[in-house]
Amino acid sequence: MLKRFAVALAFLTLVVWACQPAQNYLDPDGPKFTGQYAPNPPVFKDTLRVVTFNIKYSEKVERAIQELRTLPDLRNADLLLLQEMDEQGVDQIARALGYNYVYYPATRHPRTGRNFGNAVLSKWPIRTSRKVLLPHAVIGLKTRRIAVYAMVRVEGQDVLVGSIHTATIWLPYDQRMAQVDSALRSLPHPMSLAVVGGDFNTLELKSLRDVERLFTRHGLTLATRHVGPTARLGPIARKLDHVFVTGFEVLAAGVVWHSRASDHAPVWVVLRLPPKRHSQSGAALLQPNHQGHRKERIQFLQRHEHRLAGGTAVRRE
Repeated sequence: MLKRFAVALAFLTLVVWACQPAQNYLDPDGPKFTGQYAPNPPVFKDTLRVVTFNIKYSEKVERAIQELRTLPDLRNADLLLLQEMDEQGVDQIARALGYNYVYYPATRHPRTGRNFGNAVLSKWPIRTSRKVLLPHAVIGLKTRRIAVYAMVRVEGQDVLVGSIHTATIWLPYDQRMAQVDSALRSLPHPMSLAVVGGDFNTLELKSLRDVERLFTRHGLTLATRHVGPTARLGPIARKLDHVFVTGFEVLAAGVVWHSRASDHAPVWVVLRLPPKRHSQSGAALLQPNHQGHRKERIQFLQRHEHRLAGGTAVRRE
């Protein structure tokens, strides 16, 4: 019954927007937006607080800032993983709370006419970053989804940080799982330290199990296993948002259900960083992906050769 309600709600939304197909950003290099508002790395106490938050269409950014600033479980997070953001909302949060950030939009969404994508915000220096274009477009809207990865330098160690947003149930099940698999195949291996979170739209219990299985196959464990529902879909409460880690000890995790900044609640984890060990440079850690990245870039240029030749500009940092 609950699933039927969710499908009906999604169908009505799709009918309204289907006549306004999205403008997707297929260039693997961008657009890319960055900012540096963290004055200095925080005093390190051997733990990291991580928050993942889908702020619906960046509509209630001021409310989100208030909650991130004042709620005990969210305040002074070291890392923020944001989804459904536009560049103005990301910059506003980073500026207000003192974060460095990298943001990539996936598409210009037909509902808002604004950019729609993922961001990584960090109190620590961001060394490198990358966008991964996930396969398959949503039926009707034709919107694409992405993963955003950043290499963050924490107390002399490189931590791979990812913010992922996969499609809703409007995409067939196997294609949604293919998006997760694609995001994970883009990770460098082996990974010493990684935190990957976001909105995985795991409406069905089976989808949650299958997403966890894919992450486990790539060496990451579910840090938010015992967290309750994270999103409201009308009368439905479902667990859609998750955080996966490798190399960390999970000390605590939870969800701030009384948040009112979005239809998703922010999810938080506290992680203990292991003793410092030898760490490759951020560029080296991303090196295994470069060949595939060049292939994506060549494919993009081939598809859009006629437009680029005509002088169409692609906005860059």
